[in-house]
Amino acid sequence: MKNFLWIFIRLCPGLGAAAENSSWVRRLAFWAAPALQALEQEIVEMDHDLAALPSMINVNSGNRNGFQTSSGPESQDLWVEVELPAPSRVDRIVLVPLLARAAGGQVPGFGFPSRFVLEGTDAEGESVLLMDETGKDFPNPGAWPVSTLCPPGTVLQRIRLLVTEPWQGGGPPVLALSEMLVLQGNRNLTLKAKVRASSSREIPPTWSKNNLIDLMMPLGLPVAPDDNKIMGWHGPVAAAVDQAQSVTIDLGRAAPLDEIRLVPAVRSPMVWDSHYGFPTRFKVETALTPDFAGAVSVHDRTGSSLLSPGQNLQCFPTGGQAARYVRVTASRLRERGGDFVFALGELQAFSGDANIAAGSPVLENGALEETGWSRAGLTDNHSGGGKLLELPEWIGLLERRRTLEGKRAEVVRGLQELFNKTEHTLVGASVFGAGGIVLLAGLFSWRGHRHRVLDRERHRERLARDLHDELGSNLGSIALISSFAQQEEAAQMRMDLAEIERVARESADSMRDMVSLLAGKRGGAGADWLIVMTGLAERLMRGGVALECRLPTAPLPWVPNLETRREIYLFCKEVLHNAARHGRPSSLNFRLSPTPAGLRVEIRDDGCGFTPSQTAGGHGLGNLRERAAMLKGTFELQSAPGAGTSVVLEIPRNRRWIKC
Repeated sequence: MKNFLWIFIRLCPGLGAAAENSSWVRRLAFWAAPALQALEQEIVEMDHDLAALPSMINVNSGNRNGFQTSSGPESQDLWVEVELPAPSRVDRIVLVPLLARAAGGQVPGFGFPSRFVLEGTDAEGESVLLMDETGKDFPNPGAWPVSTLCPPGTVLQRIRLLVTEPWQGGGPPVLALSEMLVLQGNRNLTLKAKVRASSSREIPPTWSKNNLIDLMMPLGLPVAPDDNKIMGWHGPVAAAVDQAQSVTIDLGRAAPLDEIRLVPAVRSPMVWDSHYGFPTRFKVETALTPDFAGAVSVHDRTGSSLLSPGQNLQCFPTGGQAARYVRVTASRLRERGGDFVFALGELQAFSGDANIAAGSPVLENGALEETGWSRAGLTDNHSGGGKLLELPEWIGLLERRRTLEGKRAEVVRGLQELFNKTEHTLVGASVFGAGGIVLLAGLFSWRGHRHRVLDRERHRERLARDLHDELGSNLGSIALISSFAQQEEAAQMRMDLAEIERVARESADSMRDMVSLLAGKRGGAGADWLIVMTGLAERLMRGGVALECRLPTAPLPWVPNLETRREIYLFCKEVLHNAARHGRPSSLNFRLSPTPAGLRVEIRDDGCGFTPSQTAGGHGLGNLRERAAMLKGTFELQSAPGAGTSVVLEIPRNRRWIKC
């Protein structure tokens, strides 16, 4: 009887949908099945653990992808080998898969072998088996690193990856990797290694066998999230690209140095902003005296330009040379929208396994001391909004994240299956007669239809209003200016055409933003939406305004529905427009963060400010209050002449939000 009633409910369009989406069914199911509560609590605990673990950016942020073999006969053996400068103790080998592009999008794990052998060779030519994955297919790791610990005391000079069954991705056989790390303690031994391969696709800088040991990979910087807001060190803003700048640290004592690491400054999670201020041409020197008499050149990149380091460590071996001072000189700065800057997230100097530069004083006095930048930020062991980790710890924590994410996905699937089963039983048992079923079905169907009609009308009216406000006025301006331009002199006509171009660009930007917001969950609603918000802030805050965007880097636990995203976007656009037009700030902080009840938006600037009680609508306060009311949120504005402006919007979550 239960099964019959359940089938009947499913065949009734309104009742079935209402049973699936109603919060009372969910609450009743969790009350009836304590196991559901236990699974949900387990997910909450795993989310808490994941929030403290490093995550990978899962994108090629630099201009070098990695290594792959060239096309050849299917019978050709595929292998790649790294030869260290000398036999060395090896603690761990890490294979970082490739993230390639194809017609259908990114292909994580492209070219990673299905079956393979990883073996090493010591100084006497004896082989040491490190991994044997020939017995069964190795699951494609995506972009996650694959590592193996070596037996204690293992000494190797060569490490070879031999494919016995190539990647099962279609097309000709291929072997591809982004990186091979050979770790001894906290250091990577491949910086001066030689790479050999059965063949190599040489299209530099994107593809080369030497890309296998350049530390440029889709994992990002080795950082764990924390609350540190210092992005690093920032030199003075320059008007010319070749205005040389330098920064020096004092290690406090002379010590043998084995490696210098430069960490790019990451100003925002967006890939195009991942190497902010990293010089295109530079050199790294060490010395025993502060005047750098008899300086030793560690790395000289003054003769050619580095296109993009991305979110990747730049490591330079020093060969054990004793030094007390380390200097980085930028001879060609990085462009920043009309001016030029030199910035670093961190400078590290390794003596053995230890970074002895941590906490060292910075001798350069021209650094910016403002929000996000500090002279001490060059050696504070933080970068990119997180704490810098040593390579072995970082790889271990990434493997922990991969395991935990897999376990979480299994628990989510188990919870959904149990919920469906419990819901099936509860709803089936709650129906006692065909008459009641028909009545409820009709009620829910009518109510659902009525809500859908009202929602469509509201969306249509608001979309029409947005198009009228944004595009209608802009197109009218273009038409008016065009009519004037036909009657003006040549100089005035050029000014009119420039104004037409500006208005058209604003219209295109608004349309593009609206399309992205309306695109739903294409590629992840949260990701698309946050990119739109960041682009809006950067677009409106041009002209020398120091913008700090603090948006969630991890997936939001709940994603606002389309209507809520649209209203938040318009609210933020109004505030940012007011700040740019009226406030004339030198810096602006834009933060969007999840709260237990929903979301919080904070926009603070250091502009001229105003007296809220004396405004007559000139700052759009009425519009802001109206949009806050439509979001059923709380809106707080604080400002005073000369004291900047602060706007905080608390947005409560409702039943239409999507749980990720």
